[in-house]
Amino acid sequence: MGRVCFPFSKQKSEAFGTVARPIARVTLRTRSGELFDVTALVDSGADISMFSPSLARVIGIQLRRGIRRRFQGLGGTIDAYIHPVDLQLGGMRLRARVAFPEIEIPNILGRLDILSRSSVVFRDEREVCFRY
Repeated sequence: MGRVCFPFSKQKSEAFGTVARPIARVTLRTRSGELFDVTALVDSGADISMFSPSLARVIGIQLRRGIRRRFQGLGGTIDAYIHPVDLQLGGMRLRARVAFPEIEIPNILGRLDILSRSSVVFRDEREVCFRY
């Protein structure tokens, strides 16, 4: 069984000044096989992971070739295209379904295929740990 932890990131909030957020480093693989890291908010309330459309272009995904679905959240309703994506969190490698909207958003790690495959612990706004 493996484990990887990421420190919370201090970020500005219009409502609260500075807040600590659970941000994970995710390694992605492009269609040509190159690896690179991005960050994503760990969101246990998100049904699916959602990454920005600019990231889709970087890893070689043609956005509209995915499965189109409508998602609803605090910001309202958004259409996005679901694609399989090879990614890595620490030593945990997996292929996950990720939704890509047509508007820029912060990257989010959700339950489907990612958080559901590990045990996630949020430690006192200091770190978020995955056991897989």
